[in-house]
Amino acid sequence: MRVGFDATNILGHGGIKTYARELIKALASEYPEDKFILCTTNSISKKEKLLRLFENYPAVEVCTGLPHAKMLGDSLRWLSGLIGALYWRIMERNLDLVHLTDPYSAAGYPGRFLVTIHDLFPLTKDELSDSGLNRFYKRKTPLILRRAEAVITPSLYIAAEIQKLYPNQARMICAVPEAADSAFQHLNRDDSVLSAYGLDKTRYFLFVGRVDSRKNLQRIVDAYDGLDMGIRENVPLALVLSGHNISEADFSEKEHLHVLRDVPQDDIIQFYSSADALVFPSLDEGFGLPVLEAMQCGCPVITSNCASLPEVAGNAAILVDPESVSEIRSAMQLLACSSVRREELRKKGFDQARRFSWKKAARETMKIYSEAVDASLK
Repeated sequence: MRVGFDATNILGHGGIKTYARELIKALASEYPEDKFILCTTNSISKKEKLLRLFENYPAVEVCTGLPHAKMLGDSLRWLSGLIGALYWRIMERNLDLVHLTDPYSAAGYPGRFLVTIHDLFPLTKDELSDSGLNRFYKRKTPLILRRAEAVITPSLYIAAEIQKLYPNQARMICAVPEAADSAFQHLNRDDSVLSAYGLDKTRYFLFVGRVDSRKNLQRIVDAYDGLDMGIRENVPLALVLSGHNISEADFSEKEHLHVLRDVPQDDIIQFYSSADALVFPSLDEGFGLPVLEAMQCGCPVITSNCASLPEVAGNAAILVDPESVSEIRSAMQLLACSSVRREELRKKGFDQARRFSWKKAARETMKIYSEAVDASLK
């Protein structure tokens, strides 16, 4: 099988980009006799980066000429779309299928394609109901669902959200869980690394994620502030933040709080490995990758009892109502005071994380490819 990918936007940070890279690597490893063609722009530097990234995967090829969605600016995005559609028509002569891992950023749509829809937050979050992003998703989503051969989601939760918002769409919707990068493994505590962040010789709670209203940062901080002073003095809270709105998370006046920005992945692995718990009670998640990353590193997890998070966490985490500061606080207090409970969650977390792998995701995705191609031939 020859599968094409829109690779104009898979480099750099971000969950959707990481998903594309890890899935393509896993597909190329599991199916070395097939071909996975990465279509990108005419940028020489971008092509070189993709070639270096996938140099150990002979099944991966890189092609250029696909326009970026905003190549001509927002006002001429429609023209970029026409050029992109024409590019795909030419490429499709030698492809069985195209997988758009981020269909909302695609410049144009092929004739035969399937998509991964990671979330529908612009359509479901009240704070975005009157935004340009909301209007963009309202315009694009019905088109995507009408034309795609199949829809992949990272969780049953997102699959159900699509069916709830668009009950009359008839496309095949398949939940294929993601996985944490294999680099996330338990490390022995290294105070020489933690000292650079003021966390050496101390226990601590941890949050890792973007600055986003869905991440529930204010309630996490409020819950921590409500803990006994003795706990806060011995177990500070470290917020490892990323994203465009990083400057908006200003908790500089809070005592025993460490706000850390743009932390390298290797150091994040050390943070997970040495923390008392990851506190991740998001209001909404399409998957919730930090939960698995933490579990693979032996970090106990506190997360939400809603959205996709129970699917990911199983019985290996403390599940709380993310809107209840008191529930978040009680879970933090329990893990601060009980080494037995922390050790129990560590062991369960290792077992839970092993249920997810990119190898498994690749096999499930290839099955969907085959079914979509067979259906198109009938």
